[in-house]
Amino acid sequence: MEHTIGELARLGGVSVKAVRHYSELGLLASHRSAAGHRRYDADAVARLELIRTLRGLGIDLPTVRAVLERERTLGEVLAAHAAAVAVEIQSLRVRHAVLSIAAQRHSTPEELEHMHNLTTQSEDERRTLIADFLTAVLGDGPGFAAIRQNLTPELADDADVGQVEAWLELAALVQDEDFRAAVRRMASGYRAIATDAPLWHDPEFRDRLIELRRTEVGPQWDRYLELLAVVNGWAPPSRIAG
Repeated sequence: MEHTIGELARLGGVSVKAVRHYSELGLLASHRSAAGHRRYDADAVARLELIRTLRGLGIDLPTVRAVLERERTLGEVLAAHAAAVAVEIQSLRVRHAVLSIAAQRHSTPEELEHMHNLTTQSEDERRTLIADFLTAVLGDGPGFAAIRQNLTPELADDADVGQVEAWLELAALVQDEDFRAAVRRMASGYRAIATDAPLWHDPEFRDRLIELRRTEVGPQWDRYLELLAVVNGWAPPSRIAG
């Protein structure tokens, strides 16, 4: 059974203009009637429905063509597009978080730009920022490997607004020179009395360090650990009275 361009448009749920456009691109095969009008067969209906579906999912026309011409399988294309959409969703989630935080804080343009820059960092850039901080205040000796891991925030791809907000505050904190100096003094104070080498590998090291040198850093260290827990999705750390 053959269809006119109007009938095909109605069956495919698109406009006549869209059918004409797809035909001119070679995505829909047709032939001319004696009167010079386009005519489409049943295969064109199936192709148009697939085109409409793929376009509705955001797949571009060159990729649609590759599927129709069997240069790429439908499964391959859907998997690749799903991965791309996942990245886009994460980007939108972070963008939403930044906008929400900026609105709540009544941020200035400069603050908004700074937040945007911090949240668009790559994972490697975020790791470098924290690694530089931990190296500066703790050193990079082998005895600190487990400690550094426990003190490293990792912002998840599906981070929520609270986690993004915590990351922004934490990133600002680790770049504060006064905070760095205080943590460095705390670590130095610990070294001064730590005579038992195995203690460096004690899983309770972090809590002992906080309790021992709280006066050097004050509530900022507690805040660092609280932000770290939020970013990593951990249970809130217990505060040690000092």
